[in-house]
Amino acid sequence: MPTLVPTYDPAKVLVGQAAMYLQPYNAASPATLPEDIVPLGTPWGGLWTPPGATMDGLSFDVKRTPQDITIEEQMTPVDQRTKSMDFTANFELAQDTLETMLWAYGGGTIVSTAASSGVPGTSVLTISDEMDNFAFGFEGVNEAGFWRRILLQPVKSVGNAKTQYRRANNQRTYAISLTALCAPSDVVIKNMDAAAL
Repeated sequence: MPTLVPTYDPAKVLVGQAAMYLQPYNAASPATLPEDIVPLGTPWGGLWTPPGATMDGLSFDVKRTPQDITIEEQMTPVDQRTKSMDFTANFELAQDTLETMLWAYGGGTIVSTAASSGVPGTSVLTISDEMDNFAFGFEGVNEAGFWRRILLQPVKSVGNAKTQYRRANNQRTYAISLTALCAPSDVVIKNMDAAAL
């Protein structure tokens, strides 16, 4: 009896976490991925800031919405075109900092004042009236055991943060949903396929 099990490579069935990074977006000097020689799991440097611990890791969602092209003479579409395409990164941050709040609430500024004689040090988060633009990148392990890096910019934080202040049970968290505002062709997905010779 013939086998119906498809040929497959179990090494290409991947699991694992992603390391995420955020920075303010600057149209005059867009963010770039780190140099290819930067090893997987190494901080990206520059303005890239890791957002910290999450509740359930990262969900990177890609949704293409098609538009049917129809004619009277055919019951099924004769073609489909892309009506819209959405790239979103969703995660719930589990560290309670002003920077976490800034990202979750869509942007703003943090101004810190150093402690001095008789005056405590303070930091003030002012939330932006409009959403700020950010650059977002992340990396994970690819099928060859090297890095796969993805860069989206600009993105806006459009999450619906709901933070619980309770005596016990769970830590305070901040849900973040980053929506890409770039063309699909501007999304960078880069794989390291082999080590340098």
